Amino acid sequence: MERLDPEKFDVTHLLDDCYDDLNQLAEFLTLLANVKPEKDDKLKNLVKLLKTDKVLKSQKVILFTEFADTARYLEFELKRNGIEGLHRVDGGSTQKQRSAIIKRFAPYYNGFSKAEMEGPEIRVLISTDVMAEGLNLQDATRLINYDLHWNPVRLMQRIGRVDRRMNSEVEKQI
Repeated sequence: MERLDPEKFDVTHLLDDCYDDLNQLAEFLTLLANVKPEKDDKLKNLVKLLKTDKVLKSQKVILFTEFADTARYLEFELKRNGIEGLHRVDGGSTQKQRSAIIKRFAPYYNGFSKAEMEGPEIRVLISTDVMAEGLNLQDATRLINYDLHWNPVRLMQRIGRVDRRMNSEVEKQI
């Protein structure tokens, strides 16, 4: 490692800046300690919708979020609030895991039988944008953007997962 000449730098000032940064981080952490799911109005409204809305409480729904941390948070909190039949997929999921999830979430439009599924059907799919492009997920009747992507094209890709009905025969089966 190259040794730097301390005479060329204002080390005292750099250390002061580092301590200021550390104090700011400590302040943020203190504020974050007060953030609890019970105070999360967005989460509370989502739980209420999934439990009381005539369609959402019984039909398939995709929840899109931009971040894997948010997807994990939603999975944990929705399970804790009694939402059943849910599963999460994000960038950490392998292609094999994603394929199995597609079979369980959208068997009709992908031509899979119940015998080909590895587990029960998924009713609520929580996903990052790894499932937002090029997949047939239109077994779902609703899509919820838990957070909005900054790029409108990505939002259109998300919407395209459910809004692409093509086969009237499959529609009748659903």
